Amino acid sequence: MQISQTAEQIQALSALQQHCEIKEISLASCTASRPKAGAQFRAPYSARPVLSNVSPSQRGDLLTVEVSFEYSAWDSSEPSERLFIVNCSFEVSYQVTNDHAPTEEELASFARGTAVFNCWPYAREFLRDITSRLGHPTPVLPLLRIVPKKADGPPTIDATAKEIEPGTQE
Repeated sequence: MQISQTAEQIQALSALQQHCEIKEISLASCTASRPKAGAQFRAPYSARPVLSNVSPSQRGDLLTVEVSFEYSAWDSSEPSERLFIVNCSFEVSYQVTNDHAPTEEELASFARGTAVFNCWPYAREFLRDITSRLGHPTPVLPLLRIVPKKADGPPTIDATAKEIEPGTQE
């Protein structure tokens, strides 16, 4: 999975990053579902993590960003059947120091860059644990990669489907 921001967006998030400290990261909500026992699926399976929402808010010197992920796995039948789906949202809080008043550009870039980066290890661990509890192979999610983006367009976050062999761990 990768985050792509322009040089200007990285500069904006850096301006805010210099004036804040992370306070906590916690699970805000989650849902998980799988088919009933005995369902038949066709290998190989594909799995894809998706960043579904990033929402910053600030009250006084407390900046809170909600970061939501969706992770689903599909079999290779036609049409594809879903093995499971997991949705989880993390809330990450930052203490803004030095009476810094972030701009909208700083908030947006920071939320879609730094906050996602800070939440990703928690999402990886959570998804690994919950898929095991759903009775599926526990996949190792990819590293979150930060790559430069050309000046035109909003920041993007891409995820690519990854095949999982049944009965194995990635």
